[in-house]
Amino acid sequence: MRVKDVYPLVVVEDPVAVRDWYARHLGFSAAFDTDWFVYLVSGGERPFALAFMRDGLDFQLPQFRTAMSGDALVITIEVEDVRAAHDEICATGARPEVSLRDEPWGQRHFMLRDPAGGWVDIVQQTDPDPAFLDQVADRQPGT
Repeated sequence: MRVKDVYPLVVVEDPVAVRDWYARHLGFSAAFDTDWFVYLVSGGERPFALAFMRDGLDFQLPQFRTAMSGDALVITIEVEDVRAAHDEICATGARPEVSLRDEPWGQRHFMLRDPAGGWVDIVQQTDPDPAFLDQVADRQPGT
């Protein structure tokens, strides 16, 4: 099998509102756009895609008719400079639900909610705290 593309398809109540939010706050653009399905692509040197489809469509498989619940989805976007991304995104009017913070496992990040209730985690990788790694190693099965 030769993979051409990989992207999540998220069933939501209003794909147009989600499209507009990702475009305004995160710089995505619509590569395919209808009132019931949008395929979004990011900018950058390694673009990636997200797709959103309206719930309740009679012509879709029954598995695709129910909108996801917000906490069931986290979209992680890794950036080089999370402080700059934070300031840039806040300048568009978006407000983080989780403030910019450092995590002991080696991340600096903040989190937003999209209009469908999904989490968007903007992340910069950092060096982990060695004490945290030692603590987690003690919890690994079989050790």
